[in-house]
Amino acid sequence: MEVRIESMICVWDDAIPTMFLEFVNLLTLTTSEGELRKSVKEFAEKHELDKFFLYGFGSHHFYIIRKSKCSRVSK
Repeated sequence: MEVRIESMICVWDDAIPTMFLEFVNLLTLTTSEGELRKSVKEFAEKHELDKFFLYGFGSHHFYIIRKSKCSRVSK
Protein backbone atom coordinates (compact mmCIF):
# COMPACT_ATOMS: atom_id res chain seq x y z
CA MET A 1 0.00 0.00 0.00
CA GLU A 2 1.09 3.55 -0.63
CA VAL A 3 1.12 5.69 2.50
CA ARG A 4 0.97 9.46 2.07
CA ILE A 5 1.31 11.81 5.03
CA GLU A 6 -0.17 15.14 4.04
CA SER A 7 0.24 17.15 7.23
CA MET A 8 2.44 17.34 10.28
CA ILE A 9 2.05 14.87 13.14
CA CYS A 10 1.25 16.56 16.43
CA VAL A 11 2.62 14.85 19.51
CA TRP A 12 0.37 15.96 22.35
CA ASP A 13 0.53 12.59 24.10
CA ASP A 14 3.54 10.31 24.63
CA ALA A 15 1.67 7.36 23.10
CA ILE A 16 1.26 8.98 19.67
CA PRO A 17 4.74 8.54 18.09
CA THR A 18 5.04 4.81 18.73
CA MET A 19 1.42 4.11 17.88
CA PHE A 20 1.57 6.12 14.67
CA LEU A 21 4.78 4.46 13.47
CA GLU A 22 3.38 1.00 14.21
CA PHE A 23 0.23 1.93 12.32
CA VAL A 24 2.15 3.20 9.28
CA ASN A 25 4.13 -0.05 9.24
CA LEU A 26 0.88 -2.01 9.40
CA LEU A 27 -0.51 -0.05 6.46
CA THR A 28 2.55 -0.55 4.29
CA LEU A 29 2.54 -4.31 4.87
CA THR A 30 -1.07 -4.91 3.83
CA THR A 31 -1.67 -6.27 0.34
CA SER A 32 -5.44 -6.06 -0.12
CA GLU A 33 -8.46 -4.05 0.97
CA GLY A 34 -9.79 -6.93 3.04
CA GLU A 35 -6.51 -7.33 4.85
CA LEU A 36 -6.36 -3.57 5.44
CA ARG A 37 -9.87 -3.48 6.94
CA LYS A 38 -9.13 -6.44 9.21
CA SER A 39 -5.75 -5.04 10.30
CA VAL A 40 -7.15 -1.59 11.09
CA LYS A 41 -9.97 -3.11 13.14
CA GLU A 42 -7.58 -5.32 15.13
CA PHE A 43 -5.12 -2.46 15.66
CA ALA A 44 -7.87 -0.14 16.89
CA GLU A 45 -9.06 -2.78 19.36
CA LYS A 46 -5.54 -3.31 20.80
CA HIS A 47 -4.46 0.35 20.90
CA GLU A 48 -6.13 3.66 21.69
CA LEU A 49 -6.44 4.61 18.03
CA ASP A 50 -9.94 6.02 18.56
CA LYS A 51 -8.67 8.24 21.38
CA PHE A 52 -6.28 10.15 19.11
CA PHE A 53 -7.50 9.72 15.53
CA LEU A 54 -10.58 9.66 13.33
CA TYR A 55 -10.31 7.20 10.46
CA GLY A 56 -12.34 5.47 7.82
CA PHE A 57 -12.55 4.18 4.29
CA GLY A 58 -13.38 6.14 1.16
CA SER A 59 -14.22 4.56 -2.17
CA HIS A 60 -10.55 4.11 -3.08
CA HIS A 61 -8.60 5.09 0.02
CA PHE A 62 -8.22 4.85 3.77
CA TYR A 63 -7.92 8.09 5.73
CA ILE A 64 -6.78 8.97 9.23
CA ILE A 65 -6.78 12.42 10.81
CA ARG A 66 -5.93 13.66 14.28
CA LYS A 67 -8.71 14.50 16.70
CA SER A 68 -6.86 17.32 18.41
CA LYS A 69 -5.70 20.45 16.65
CA CYS A 70 -2.06 21.44 16.84
CA SER A 71 -1.28 24.77 18.33
CA ARG A 72 1.23 26.72 16.32
CA VAL A 73 3.67 29.05 17.95
CA SER A 74 3.79 32.34 16.10
CA LYS A 75 6.68 34.75 16.36
